[in-house]
Amino acid sequence: MDKFKRIAMWTGIVLIGVCGVILLGGGKIVSGTLLVTTAFLMALPSGPRKLPLWIGIPVLCGVFALVAWNISTTELPDTSHGMVMCGDEISDLYSPTGIEFVDQVMYIFSGFLAQAAPS
Repeated sequence: MDKFKRIAMWTGIVLIGVCGVILLGGGKIVSGTLLVTTAFLMALPSGPRKLPLWIGIPVLCGVFALVAWNISTTELPDTSHGMVMCGDEISDLYSPTGIEFVDQVMYIFSGFLAQAAPS
């Protein structure tokens, strides 16, 4: 059981860090920095806990709430014409689904992929 807990913990840390890097590349600097910092703080060797667990979990939930709020402030391009702006690198990768938060996340991810693509 201890091995499963370690694997789950490190998988969570890596996923939080990767999401932070994607948000940084997609233009959400504050959210990306929060997630990357959280991943680094979670990866610190945990000898005797400096922060009690009953404080750490609400802080982690607060960080995720701030990230979700920051993502929800993303302005989506106007798709009323049936086409996203021509000449925009993101337009090739982004297609709206109708669920606003999912569209915002996909738009940020498309921005990350456009930044990561070779020129």
